[in-house]
Amino acid sequence: MEDEKRTEHKRKRYSLEDLISLAEEIKDKDLREKVIEFLKNPFPTHRDIESTNVPLEDSPASIRWHHKYKGGLIEHTLATTKIALKIADALEEVYNLNINKDVLIAGGLLHDIMKPFNYVEDIEGEKYDHIPKFHLDHLTLVVAELYKRNFPIEVIKVVASHHGEYGSMKPDSIEGWILHYADTIDAFLNDIAIKICQARAKDIGINEIEIYNLFTPLKIYEIRTREGREKLREKLSEIFNIEGEKE
Repeated sequence: MEDEKRTEHKRKRYSLEDLISLAEEIKDKDLREKVIEFLKNPFPTHRDIESTNVPLEDSPASIRWHHKYKGGLIEHTLATTKIALKIADALEEVYNLNINKDVLIAGGLLHDIMKPFNYVEDIEGEKYDHIPKFHLDHLTLVVAELYKRNFPIEVIKVVASHHGEYGSMKPDSIEGWILHYADTIDAFLNDIAIKICQARAKDIGINEIEIYNLFTPLKIYEIRTREGREKLREKLSEIFNIEGEKE
């Protein structure tokens, strides 16, 4: 029964094919091929960048903040790109704009692609940390690689400025601001949900990773919002077969 409950709630894991499928929506043939090639072969071309052996599909999107679990990066990448496209649709409809969706898709899919080269996995394969020998942060790596691979300057700029007002370069286009806020929306929502997962894991005495193996943090947030904290704790206790309640 316990295994059945866990299987019922198993978190969907996305794959490289999901990213490629979204990249196929890029209308410009040359850009589409460049993006797909980058997704398939993201390894930096500089000789001094060593492999961390963290696959794109397994990588978290951060260590202590949003999407910090296995598979978090690809989840965040898909959500950010799709959110950006929805924002673009709304702005086009209301303001009669002509937003470059190709640039948005390319920027969304590639904005964090170098994060796996900043992370290492622990021996148990459950947690991640920053590489002990620091080389370059993920944003510097991806911008350098985009230049190396001769990407259009519009794509390079939206990726380089996706940290918005918090980065060294602010966006200089509508596409740049859309990507920044799409990234921020997904990251901040997930971060709020992560804190709820941490609190409930502590309540019932389990490792928070066990929750992420079954749920996206946002699903936990949804349950807490609609049914309340105590009901959420009861559900998690039942799923993880926890006897009684811990104060």
